[in-house]
Parts: sequence; structure tokens; C-alpha cells
Amino acid sequence: MNTGTINISNVLQRSRISLNGAWNIIVDPYEMGYIGILGDRNDRGFFRDHRPRHPGDRVEYDFDSSPTLTVPGDWNTQDERLHFYEGTVWYRRTVEVSAVQVATGRIFLHIGAANHTSRVFLNGEELSTHAGGFSPYAVELTGRLTAGAHSLVIQVDNRREPHRIPAMRSDWWNFGGLTRAVDLVFVPDVFMQHAWLTMAPDGRVIGGVTLRGGDSDVRLRIPSLNVDTTVSHTFELDIAPERWNPGAPVLHEVHWSCERDHVTDDVGFRTVETDGTDIVVNGTRTFLHGISIHSETPSGGRRANTVEHASTLLGWAQELGANFVRLAHYQHDEHMVREADRRGILAWCELPVYWGIAFDQPNVLGNAQEQLEELIVRDRSRAAVIFWSVANETLPSPERTAFLTKLADTARELDPTRLISAAMLTLPTQELDHLIDDPLGAAVDVIAINQYLGWYYGDRETIPEATWRSIFGKPIVFTEMGGGAKAGYHGDEGEIWTEEYQAALYRAQIEMVKANRTGNGGEVAGLSPWILKDFRAPVRVLPGIQDGYNRKGLISEEGERKLAFGVLQSYYEEVAN
Repeated sequence: MNTGTINISNVLQRSRISLNGAWNIIVDPYEMGYIGILGDRNDRGFFRDHRPRHPGDRVEYDFDSSPTLTVPGDWNTQDERLHFYEGTVWYRRTVEVSAVQVATGRIFLHIGAANHTSRVFLNGEELSTHAGGFSPYAVELTGRLTAGAHSLVIQVDNRREPHRIPAMRSDWWNFGGLTRAVDLVFVPDVFMQHAWLTMAPDGRVIGGVTLRGGDSDVRLRIPSLNVDTTVSHTFELDIAPERWNPGAPVLHEVHWSCERDHVTDDVGFRTVETDGTDIVVNGTRTFLHGISIHSETPSGGRRANTVEHASTLLGWAQELGANFVRLAHYQHDEHMVREADRRGILAWCELPVYWGIAFDQPNVLGNAQEQLEELIVRDRSRAAVIFWSVANETLPSPERTAFLTKLADTARELDPTRLISAAMLTLPTQELDHLIDDPLGAAVDVIAINQYLGWYYGDRETIPEATWRSIFGKPIVFTEMGGGAKAGYHGDEGEIWTEEYQAALYRAQIEMVKANRTGNGGEVAGLSPWILKDFRAPVRVLPGIQDGYNRKGLISEEGERKLAFGVLQSYYEEVAN
């Protein structure tokens, strides 16, 4: 469980000093920098950032003479020696602040993501532990960070362990490191830890503020809506704003102020709900024609973490014709959801509750709930986000269903305005009629299905005849479908791994989707095929074809469009018209 950390919303809108850049690092596969030979904490460990006090003083490390890594960034692609490395890396940099900055009020270290478990040390003192490789957290440095220079050390450990989220197995790269931005954040003594606005399914504009350090009135101004009022805790506004719509985003400038604390945000308002087997956005039945995306850079196979990365990836999704993106299989960078807001793209946000989770362990559930809260409090003002997903491809069992039902309940408590789902795994079958009866369907609002007809099972020729229904009377969304192809590898439609094979598979799947759509007598309300671009996956080892990449992308890892991109693009043009 996390200790010494808090969540702070709207960090990108606050006064910050970036700590991005070169950090000295020590690779520590045995974790000797923290654990001594007797198994207790090593009080002369690397976190002390010691230097010899006299010529005979034995200090067996030296950050100043050690190599550097760039933050934000994963260590796997920055140093070939760390390509497959799983273990501890110690990051150190000197932080210097002025008396004026210290006098501002309170100071927090904000870490966008550190995969997977991290500890923060300032001047040799341990301040926090955080578990979860994809969500942001903050550590208060007030009173500890005085004027002058200080040693900041962060231990990052990306080892896969059975009682972690995610656990031992995944079909993506286990990027280690400080993979997202690190900042010092300056706030007044009394500040707004959270300030958010959204729209409930019935059209009410609701919001909330959480103060830290004291109690005070909070002023809320939305100039475009003639709002200038005082709010506290949770509240409702009597307004009817122009709606944010997919493809036509409307964002309103929102100003929050509390004593000396001021935050400006851009917020859109839209409703989302279900009506039988339909998904309804702003009162209009909306078919989700989308694509799944991993958080990898457009080229180079690195962890994505910038506005430019988000802009390129979502630009490709719009070129495809998508009105929806599934941000899989973990919490993506905040830049992605804010860029989706600006572009008018609906989004699905997901926890890394994946294969092999220890569903019977209370501490695992506790950490999943922590990660869920970190995700929701960060993104609940984003109109683009319409789904919180609590899992992907988990095998049915009583323990699993109870675990995920509790996560769904937690999500609704934190945010009752969005849809809850989880991508369910369909197993091989020879049947053409598919009836979804996974007990998890009772806990979610939308039945999300990962199916790979024509790739892992089933015949491509019979895909158009397949039917999909559930016992729950809820919308069905195909959150994964498709197959692999190596960009530039050509042959006939019967030759696997060719672009032609993948394109033919997409044509067959599209015919099946058409026949099963809501409005055509079916229950399918959307799709987000797997996946926008090829991504690193160490389980994909076929030489000359995969070479460490999952090849199901419509675009190669270096940006080359495959034939299937055009096939899906043509269908999405048809859907839009």
C-alpha cells in the first residue's frame, strides 16, 4: 500500500519547476542500495548519497561518477544493457530552490509515473513508497526543502511479482524508470487539492473541491457561461452549457480561486448513458467507431509521455476516422486525455488489472483501488472520458468477479457520471452464435468483448455469419479484434502475416459488425480493434516477422500504414456518413 503520497489534480496548470533532464543512476539488481546483507534496511545505502568524509572512509558508490538517464523516459531504450532489465535503478539529481520559492507556501514533488514501485528520499531521509507504475502521485517536501541545494533520490523497481498490479504476465513491454514528467509543484499554504466539474447523465453540471491546509471559500468563474459563484465540497450549478460533442468539442475556460491559490482549466460538458443496448451521448445514440492504443511513441518503441506524442497518436486515430479510442491496458499520460478533449475524441481509460492477478489477496484489491482513485481524480473533468475500465481479459471465477465488482463500485462512488466496463475474454469456440453470460456482466454498464475470430480461432470465411448477444440486455463493444501483419510483407489473402491476410480479416470482421449493430437488430454498439500501431512485446519472438513486436497494428512501429488501415478507414467513412 502507498505511504507518504497524495493525489493532486490540475498539476499541469500550477506553478512548477521541471526536474526533467539528466539524472545520475545506479543499477542495483540485488537491491543492496536499500537492503543489507542481514535483510534489514541498509542505513549506508545508496539513498544516503554519501561522499567520503576523509581519505579512509569507505563509500562503495558514487552518483556523481555514475552514468545518466533522461527523465522522463524508460531505461530499456536508453541503454542497450538495460533492454530486458527488471529490478532496481536508483535515480539521483541535485535540487536547488531559492528563499523566494520556499516562501511561496508548500512544495510537492510530483511524479507522473514510476514503473513499478518507487521510494522517494530527500537528503537521505525516506519520505514515501508508491506502488503502481502508470499513475501520478505527489510527495510533500514542505519544511524539508529549504533554500539551497538538496539530494533527491528515487528508487524505481519494475520487477514483475505475483501480488502486483499488473502481475507476472502481460503482452506489452515492461518499461522501467521514471517514465513521465517529474516536477516541483508550488502551492499556497491553503490550496485546492482537487477541483473538478463534469455533467451527470441527467444534464446537471456537478463538481467538487477538496481543500488542503485549511478551510476557505472557493470562487468559481466560467466567463462563457456567466458563472461567478462561491462553492464548497460537492455542488451543482444551475446552467445549461453548450455541449462538448464527439467531433465538435466545446471547451469552457474555468477559473478556480481560493485565497492565494488559482487554477485555470478547460472543461467540456456532455452526458453519457446507456439505453438498452445503445450508448447515448448528449441524448443521441452513438456508435463507437474507434481504435485501441498503447502508450508508445509514434516511432522508436519508447514509452510515450509528451504532448507531441499524444498529438501524433490521436491525429492518426482521427485520420482513421475514429470517434473513440481505447487507452489500453493501463493509465495513459494526462496529455492523452487532454488532447482527446481538445480533438473531440471519446476515450476509454483502463486499469492494468490483467492476466494472473491475485484476486484473493486484500492488499492487491487495496492497491487496485488506490490506482483507480489516482486515475479518476486526475481525469474526471475530461469530457472525452466516457468509460472507466476495471480490467482486461480476466478469467471468470468467484474471487475475480467479487474483486472486479468491488472495483466497479469504487469507480461509481468516485464518479457516478461515466460508464463502467471491463474487457472480457472470449475463449475458442466452433459456434457461430455467441451468448455472453460472464457473471461480470452484471457489474458493468457495457459488455466489452475481446474476440479474435479468424486469427486465434474460427474460420475467416464464417466470420460474417457470427452473431453476438448477452444475457444482460446491455450494449456490446468489441474492445479487441483483428490479426497480425508485418508492414511491407505481401502475398495472397491466405498467407499469414501478410498485409493482404490482415486486410481480408478486417473485411470479414466489418461484415460481422454490420450485421450485429444496434439499429440492425443486434446488440453491438461499437468497436475498437486491436490496435493502432505495432508495439513492443517480449512474448512475440517470431524472427523476421515479430522480432519483439506485436504486429496487430494498422500502422507499423515506424509509422507505415498497412492495407488494413485503409479497409477500416473506408468503413468508418461509411459509418460517419
